[in-house]
Amino acid sequence: MEEFRRSYSRLCEESGAQPQESVLQRLHELPPGRLDLATQSLTVDTCRALGKLLRNEALLTELVLSDCMLSEEGATLLLQGLCTNTVLRFLDLKGNNLRAAGAEALGRLLRQNRSIQSLTLEWNNLGAWEDAFATFCRALAGNSTLRQLDLRNNQVSHKGAEELALVLKSHPSLQQLDLRWNNIGLLGGRALANCLPSNRTLWRLELAGNSVPSDILRAVGTGTLF
Repeated sequence: MEEFRRSYSRLCEESGAQPQESVLQRLHELPPGRLDLATQSLTVDTCRALGKLLRNEALLTELVLSDCMLSEEGATLLLQGLCTNTVLRFLDLKGNNLRAAGAEALGRLLRQNRSIQSLTLEWNNLGAWEDAFATFCRALAGNSTLRQLDLRNNQVSHKGAEELALVLKSHPSLQQLDLRWNNIGLLGGRALANCLPSNRTLWRLELAGNSVPSDILRAVGTGTLF
């Protein structure tokens, strides 16, 4: 990671910004293949530099950016960089309050990136803006690489669940979807349950904490769908 660390410093300085000392320290400590910046409050300048570095980064397979207090601009810059990355497998963006712009940026990522297999988006607000979340879902429908998606605590409504159900009917790769602690309710739960007979890849769907009636939860199952 030493070369990555030097490049991060250089890009910050070229843009007239100071590299964050906490980020430099974390980069110095990390093992090869994994970049964990969890709980670091990343500035827009840092996000811009990291986004540029991640475009063609050939060694990182796991990127953890949970609880980094990302701004909408910062998240967009990071995700733009990942669109052309071809080696990253695991991306964790938990707890960054991503909203409409974040959902749209994630949609662009899902349309363009063909390497990410696991995406953790727990504790954001992606479902609060229905149009943006619909854009995210349409992009998900066209992605054939993602296998695991965590959308816990994202204010996903029954309409958002209906959008996801349309995706799940024929999604070619998604195996695990966690939707716990959203606002899916009866209509959303019914839509998700009805789409499952057409799906051939999903084996785990979590719906607890959504005011989904017990008969629908039983129909979906607690873990194994078939």
